[in-house]
Amino acid sequence: MASQSTTIYKDRSSVKEEHLNEILEKINNGKSLTLSEGIFLNNFEISSENDFREFSHLSKNQVFEKLCNLLERGKIVICNLFDKDGRINDKIISLENLFEEECCVLVLKHGDRSKIYDKFLYKITYNLKKDEYYLESQDEYFEKINMENEN
Repeated sequence: MASQSTTIYKDRSSVKEEHLNEILEKINNGKSLTLSEGIFLNNFEISSENDFREFSHLSKNQVFEKLCNLLERGKIVICNLFDKDGRINDKIISLENLFEEECCVLVLKHGDRSKIYDKFLYKITYNLKKDEYYLESQDEYFEKINMENEN
């Protein structure tokens, strides 16, 4: 059996190329590819590095913009925020920005709704193996209020 020659990218700063290296190494070792790895290879030329980016320290309005963009492109986004019952872990199907209420309502796959607020910072992470994005709360910030002494 003739050995196959594949080009391995050396630039480790690119998530896209890093994943390609893993797949090429798997092919070189004669291992079978998963369905998601096959899809990744089929879409390699049309995907960009931005498809694999993670976003950190996002405001409510930035989250709204990013989620709208991801959902319009048919991407899966999972709400990994917490409510009174624990981690929500449900797919976001739509959202609405309520400027007057200073919140954004996330409509989830199983009919529930969740809110994100201006007082929190959020992050959107990407899972390459599952081709899914995850919305998570990152930080809460408080504004100090000066109290003057009446005496």
